[in-house]
Amino acid sequence: MKNILIIGSGVVGLAIAYELSKKRGLNVFVVEKNKSIGLENTSKSSEIIHAGVYYKTNFLKRKLAIEGKKLIYKFCKKYKIRHAKVGKLFIAKNKIEEKYLHLLKKQSLKNGLKDCKLINYKKLKKIEPNVIGYKALMSPSSGIFDVKSFISKLYKISKKNSVKYKFKSKNLKIIKKDKYFIVNNFKNISFDYIINSAGINAIKIAKKNFPNEKFPKDRYVRGIYLKTKQNLKINKIIYQSQKPNTVTPRVDIVPMLEGGYLFGPNVQKSKKVNKNLFFNVLRKNLRFIDKGKLKYFKQGIRTKITVNNKIKNEDFFIKKLKKYNWINLFGIESPGLTSSLSISKYVYRNFIRNEK
Repeated sequence: MKNILIIGSGVVGLAIAYELSKKRGLNVFVVEKNKSIGLENTSKSSEIIHAGVYYKTNFLKRKLAIEGKKLIYKFCKKYKIRHAKVGKLFIAKNKIEEKYLHLLKKQSLKNGLKDCKLINYKKLKKIEPNVIGYKALMSPSSGIFDVKSFISKLYKISKKNSVKYKFKSKNLKIIKKDKYFIVNNFKNISFDYIINSAGINAIKIAKKNFPNEKFPKDRYVRGIYLKTKQNLKINKIIYQSQKPNTVTPRVDIVPMLEGGYLFGPNVQKSKKVNKNLFFNVLRKNLRFIDKGKLKYFKQGIRTKITVNNKIKNEDFFIKKLKKYNWINLFGIESPGLTSSLSISKYVYRNFIRNEK
């Protein structure tokens, strides 16, 4: 039997615990610094199921988003978790932005998505009359889902499959032996693997335990969300047109399962909420919106990283150390939620299955 310790019970840690709990010969443990599951970035997401339109073709983000999207829909259907394949529209307001739509369409085909369609002004106005736009690209496989119910189901199934969770586990002390690890929170247990899925704290934990190793650098980005209960008569997720392989600052519009709309995340350094910034962007994209009905909703820190001092739209960083069975998951930002189930399969296939 192999003992495996997962650090972090966000959606990715939970998905890995769920996946490994189905395999024979593995004893799985999860440590979490908070009092319950999913209290960090998982609870501060847009709850979007991404299609995989604009990521680089050779990125893990593209591969795992497309695989993960299918797994999420299948999982939600099987366990009756609320979800809706509402589709996403990338909106262009002029001919320059229209060029980006054609690039996005081309990138989507490279990524294996054959269902994305360009939409002219007349059709766009018919589909979303409140959206201001010139033309659009439709991604029909994008959707939204109930993340709270999703992570709750992952937790319950993994616990039923004998995964053991320890909450309020702070100040972990890990001692490295030849081929295993000793952890202060666990008596009489040696771990064959440690999976570092601690989100924004993952690099800090890795550096603490391996000070001589070179790791990516944290590049935190704060994102704030507003919401409204106003009926904007919008049915699809609305994004602004953008260049492929880039994620530019914008305010996305997302229909919420419980009604109303989510706006964001925007990009800002301060924790202070500035409704004017949101409103000034939204009124350029919507024919009607009531500023007075905009309410603060939530904010979080995105787990962006810099690899080799290059600031780009980095890929997921999922790697095992050469000399130890220590697996790091860094930079699991969007589409990390969509990719959670496929990330769990990737970790098992690439680092654990062949070592058993």
